[in-house]
Amino acid sequence: MKEVEEVAAKKLWMELANERAHLDAACTVDEVEQEATWCQETLSTVLDVTAKKITICAMSKKWWNGDIKARRKTLRQENRRCGRHSEGAARAKAKLQKSIRKSKSQMWSHYLQNLRGAEVWRAAEYVDPRAGATLEAPMDREGHQANTALEKEEILRLESFPLNDDDEYYELTPAGSAHTKVTEKAVERALYS
Repeated sequence: MKEVEEVAAKKLWMELANERAHLDAACTVDEVEQEATWCQETLSTVLDVTAKKITICAMSKKWWNGDIKARRKTLRQENRRCGRHSEGAARAKAKLQKSIRKSKSQMWSHYLQNLRGAEVWRAAEYVDPRAGATLEAPMDREGHQANTALEKEEILRLESFPLNDDDEYYELTPAGSAHTKVTEKAVERALYS
């Protein structure tokens, strides 16, 4: 809103508000609701009278600017003058698309530079929709949180394959014996022991 419009809106609001009685500490719930409704309706009226009306259309984009408008006009003129598939129309279309990409890039950079605090994560969702999809570290049934890969593996294994009291567990041989040479003596020991 321009400064002149802002002054006019403030003046109109003050005129309308001065006609109303102000609420005090002894007001009822109904009076508060009526006052809120009046404020909402009057504010809409003031803005309708003083603010510039906008229309939402295909060109209602933050990145839309005068350069794009001029290049679009040039493209239409080239299409009318030479036809859609002419060399001039192709050049005009390429310039328009380049201008749009540049404007969008500038808007995105401006948006990122003005982010503060937690707003950064909102931008991360636009760039990578999976950014907020990370999971918390798993916890076992006693409430201990897994921090290392081995702890996470242990918790996942125990939760996926819970132990039964009837199960017998055998200790596995230590890993790393697969590289040893198989001899006749080792085969006899495996078969007959």
